[in-house]
Amino acid sequence: YYAAAPVRLGGAKVPHLMPGDSLNLQTAQDTDNGYSVFEQSLLRYIAAGLGVSYEQLSRNYAQMSYSTARASANESWAYFMGRRKFVASRQASQMFLCWLEEAIVRRVVTLPSKARFSFQEARSAWGNCDWIGSGRMAIDGLKEVQEAVMLIEAGLSTYEKECAKRGDDYQEIFAQQVRETMERRAAGLKPPAWAAAAFESGLRQSTEEEKSDSRAA
Repeated sequence: YYAAAPVRLGGAKVPHLMPGDSLNLQTAQDTDNGYSVFEQSLLRYIAAGLGVSYEQLSRNYAQMSYSTARASANESWAYFMGRRKFVASRQASQMFLCWLEEAIVRRVVTLPSKARFSFQEARSAWGNCDWIGSGRMAIDGLKEVQEAVMLIEAGLSTYEKECAKRGDDYQEIFAQQVRETMERRAAGLKPPAWAAAAFESGLRQSTEEEKSDSRAA
């Protein structure tokens, strides 16, 4: 009966059951047949060969805590920084040396008169540079800032290093902070909390120095 009288609607077969018949649907027990496990294993081997983490390569950050995400990012960051220092920084330094040599020949840039070595005698020393690339990805912005502040306060790091990790130049940040503080003061706005604290600390220190000088006199 079913072979002789098929019922179709728009090309799709519509089952027509007789009284007492039942329709049994077959479902696959294993849809991927272990492909997901094979894919993860393959990506882990590729990531290990490239020197990066599995999460960085697969872009799969599911079920990761802050500690594991930070460890994964640091592993990849160490590899990227090594490649940046070995390839990108060396190439940029060579380009800067070529420009500096031409600038010295054209007398656009003049070396100090009391310099011990000429440019040709110490090319590497005159062209020594620290190049700042893109900043490190922040897993948790609050914890990253707290860590940077604690490292600076403990004397284990500097503003230059911490700003470089974020892809910024500390001198540009300092200069911008001075400009913004002066503009806020000129506009009648309150200074930021850190600027007010620094001003009060400097005022307190100068007052104590004046008192000590008056006592000594």
